[in-house]
Order: sequence, then structure tokens, then C-alpha cells
Amino acid sequence: MKMKAFEHIHRRAILIATLALSVAVIAGIRPVWAAGMTYSPSNPLVNQTVTFTGYCSLPPCQAYGWSFGDGTTGQGSPINHAYSAAGTYQVHLTVVNSDGTIDGSGANAYVTVTGIYVAGHVYDNSNSPIAGATVDLRTQDGNTLFGRVSTDSNGFYQIGGSNTGTYQVNATKAFYWEERQYVSVSCIGCTGTGDFHLPGDLFYPVANLVVMFAQVNTQQTQADLSWSLSQGSSTQVDAYVNPVGVNFKVSTDVTVSGSATTATDPTITSLLYQRGVEVHGIFWKQDPSHPVNVYVSAQRNAFGQTTSVKDYMASPPSNATLQSVPKKVSIKYTYTQSGSFSLRYELGVDVSVSLEGVGFSTKLASILIEGGANVQRSMSIGITNLDHRTHTYAFYFEGNSVLHVWQVN
Repeated sequence: MKMKAFEHIHRRAILIATLALSVAVIAGIRPVWAAGMTYSPSNPLVNQTVTFTGYCSLPPCQAYGWSFGDGTTGQGSPINHAYSAAGTYQVHLTVVNSDGTIDGSGANAYVTVTGIYVAGHVYDNSNSPIAGATVDLRTQDGNTLFGRVSTDSNGFYQIGGSNTGTYQVNATKAFYWEERQYVSVSCIGCTGTGDFHLPGDLFYPVANLVVMFAQVNTQQTQADLSWSLSQGSSTQVDAYVNPVGVNFKVSTDVTVSGSATTATDPTITSLLYQRGVEVHGIFWKQDPSHPVNVYVSAQRNAFGQTTSVKDYMASPPSNATLQSVPKKVSIKYTYTQSGSFSLRYELGVDVSVSLEGVGFSTKLASILIEGGANVQRSMSIGITNLDHRTHTYAFYFEGNSVLHVWQVN
């Protein structure tokens, strides 16, 4: 009895499968042979061999027919093809399944073929790679942008162009000098090389001041800070890429000052300020007919003003000045200094360059700063004992620029 039941179920399954196949044949439905393709390299150059490979999600495919989008066709998989001109091409794949059915829908892909590449590295003056630098590829006059990329962790970049010619290539990154150069590519399918060496921006501090106090109980003590950086700083900047030179004289005619008090801001723990001269340049490697652009900022707040930095010295040094302040009494310490400097700083990088078989040597950047500044800085801190008993405070100047204050009892 069980055997008869099994045979009945088996015959029923065969009948259902046969009916389904008959319906599929009558309706013209055939198995789905989803086709796809891969190709390598993903960004080919003109005349570079591209290998196309077809596949089916329900194998085996029996035949592959290709239309490469440039008017040519081919058969088989894998198959090689090269494009003679730059552009974007639509590639179509037609497959034939095992019963000879042609799947005309096949697969499609768009292949972008590049005419030329400009590639190279961006380094700093110690020949270490600069990651994240921005490199632009433009027409020779600089008016039309073809591409923009960022350097990788090795400082490497690669940008594609359509035709041969001379390109303007620019490399920039914040806090580095900028460089512009011309790179020529003479043949389709070729790569031109443009390497960069970017000096870092120069910043010379004319005056610094830092007042720090952390171990002060603001319930018992009020601290009043004031500071000033006077007018009159100046510097002379001479930046050049031989044989072009440009001279600048920069002066600061504004007195910068400020104040803070724990009476109105009990959270304040420090005050930091720096004034100086920053030198940033844009220079050309190959074409000295373009002037070197140098701009300077005669005032720069390098660190900002902070109210959350704790005193980084855990305790007063042995040579700190101790001052006992009776109850309800105020004292004040003032530090004033007139600073000046004369600085000669020359920075140069000599390299040998070979572009399209033409070699030459060039000085990428040489900066000379000879200047002087007459800046007076003044820092003062007033301590008021708000308590009903005497407290002792320690005062210490570190390196003639940082004033520390502690409440020691």
C-alpha cells in the first residue's frame, strides 16, 4: 500500500513538471541566462589592450558576441581589444545558451578611454611624501580645469587627459607653499611626469605670551589678567626662484590686547596668544617669466585664546617666587619685554628633472627673510585674596614667555 502511494506521488510530480515545461514551450518562455562582463584595466589608455571576460549566472554559455562601441565586433571570452581614440564607449555582450538560444539582452558596460596621463609625486623638503595634497590638471593658460585629485599615502597622483599637449599642473596643501609647473605629453597613450617639492609655510613668532593658572581656588581668590602686544613690528621678505625675485616689507600698526578675570568667568584657566610673520609662496618650476607670488600675514593668532587648558606643570619649581597675601588684599605682577629679531633664513631645494627626454636642473624655492621687529609685550596678573585668612601664591616665569601661578595653601 505504501509503495503504491509513493508511485502515485512520483507520477504526479513528473506530470506537474511535464505540464510546466509544456506551458513554458507554448508561451515561448525559456530559461533566464543572465549575462555579465568584466574588463581590465578599469581606466585604459588609448591603444592599451583591454581584456573583456563574459559570464552567465546560469552556465554554461556556449558562445559570446561582442560589440565594442567603436564600430568593431568580436567573438569569444576572454577577448582583447584596444581603442584608438579617447572617449567613453558602450560595450555590448550577446550570449548563446546550451540549446542555441541567443540572449540578445546580454550585458552592457561603459568603458572610458583616456588619451594621456600626468602622474607624479608630491614631497616636502625632506623628500617625505605629502598625503592629501590637491593636484589640478589645467590647460596651459590655466583657464580650463581637466581634473583634480588628492595624493595618496605615498604622495602619488594620476590625472587623465584627452589629448597630447602642454598642461599646467598645480599642487597645493594647507601650510605648504604652492607650486605650478608645465608638463608636456607628446604621444597618445603616454604618461607625462610632474613631481613636486613643497616647502612648508614659514612662521616666525615675533612675540608670545601665555598665562596659566590651574591650582587657584576661585572661591577664595580672584585672578585678573591683562596682556598687550604693541604696534610697530615689521619684517623684510625676499622670496625668489632664480632669476626672478620679489621683495616685500610688512608692518603691523595695530596694538592687540585683552583681559580676562575669574570674577566674570570662573572657568578660565589660561590665556595664550602669539604674534608673528607668516610667509607663503606660489612659485613656478619651469617658467621664470611668471613672477613668484609671495604673501605674508604680519599678525597671526597661532594658538587662539583658551579657557580650558590646565597648568601643565604639576607643582611650582623650587625657584618660584612665593608671595603671601593677607585677607581682602590684592597684589599684581607685571612682566614687560621689548623684543626684536634679525633673521636670515634661506630655504632651497635643488633637483634634476627630466620631462620627455629633456633634462634640466632648477632651484624650486629659495626664501630669504631679513627683518627686524620692535614689539613690546606686556603680561600682568592681579591676585585678590577674597578669603578671611592669608593665602600664599607661587609665581614662575618659564622661558620668559609663560607665566604660571599656583595657590599653594
